[in-house]
Amino acid sequence: MDFESLSEKLRRMGVQIGVQKPLETPRQARTPIETVVPGREYQTNFGSLFSLGHSYPQNYLHGRQPVLPQHPIYGLARWSRVPELEQKNLDQFIFLDTETTGLSGGTGTMAFMVGVARFRGESLAMEQFFLRSPAEEAALLAGLEEFCDGMAAVVTYNGKSFDIPILNTRYILQGFTSPFEDLPHLDLLHLTRRIWRARLEQCNLGNIEQQILQLQRDGDEVPGYLVPEYYAQYLRDGNAEPLRGIFYHNEQDVLSLAALFALFADMLEAPTAWETPSSQDLTALGRLLEHMGEVDGAVNLYQRGAQAAESARTKLEPLLAQAKLHKRHGEYNRALPLWEQAATNGSLEALEELAKYYEHNARQLEKALAYTNQALRLLETNPDSIVSIRDFLHRQKRLAAKLQRRQA
Repeated sequence: MDFESLSEKLRRMGVQIGVQKPLETPRQARTPIETVVPGREYQTNFGSLFSLGHSYPQNYLHGRQPVLPQHPIYGLARWSRVPELEQKNLDQFIFLDTETTGLSGGTGTMAFMVGVARFRGESLAMEQFFLRSPAEEAALLAGLEEFCDGMAAVVTYNGKSFDIPILNTRYILQGFTSPFEDLPHLDLLHLTRRIWRARLEQCNLGNIEQQILQLQRDGDEVPGYLVPEYYAQYLRDGNAEPLRGIFYHNEQDVLSLAALFALFADMLEAPTAWETPSSQDLTALGRLLEHMGEVDGAVNLYQRGAQAAESARTKLEPLLAQAKLHKRHGEYNRALPLWEQAATNGSLEALEELAKYYEHNARQLEKALAYTNQALRLLETNPDSIVSIRDFLHRQKRLAAKLQRRQA
């Protein structure tokens, strides 16, 4: 068979000689965000963008926690050291969380979604502004500023280190003035750590939701570390279907902010009424109140913490904290029985305080030496203690010398 006949036969079979036909790869259809979540076109002076709105009644429970505070926010204002916030209305507080193109910050990081909420009338209103493309950033920033109009403070979770610096940078890069510059900022991460750091291994928002708010997110949740990757893939292929979980993730973050804000507002305004079974939590709140100068409330919390303690060892922290507070105010008559109680439970700190008091204040050297010797016996049975035996030996030697001179 000659070449021409072979070529003709191959051509009839559909084979093209000398032509390289590229392999056809299935092309994934673009899925616009408008078909994935029930949002709307949000108009601004700098163009439109996509936004998903929500409304929650004031009695809405996030986990077991209402989103509306039951008490005034005066305690939160005192904690924030911005006393003028006491005079602001609840609807002037903005709850804000961002989803970004990177987790490290910097001028190259963009907030592609900003979830914001505030109380309006009888409900908590939320908007989730979303960038279908980076070209809509000016519209997003304008829409965000419009939503936040009249705000007195912004509430975030780790926002002082992340969300707000990123937004301030994006406003500057767009040639705008950021509405968050010099604005009072309540970063609830810092308050959360003050209360629960001793008891919980992690104080990230997810763990606080589970352990404190009693909230379990459902299967739509997208872990935070995957959010930038999902958005980058969306920009490449136009398929918005995986972003459904990011909208859910952001919505829950903002709701958790409102719920924590309500919890802290009630906790700080009526601390003695706060119900928790944890001695550590009560003691931690007592320390916070003491730091804020609210001595009576701190003492009440320390007493409740001691009563709620599950063992003699866990009882030491609230006992010693209360005794230290009384010592600071010169009330040794109130500190001494607390040190005595702690000493019977094996507290070296209490034994040291008793030895110092009876040596320098009461001038009862025999008692001071007795407490010192008790501490040394305790150290013999506990060689791994972080307390140095050298200080007690030095005190023992000094007290013995003083007694000898007195008897001479």
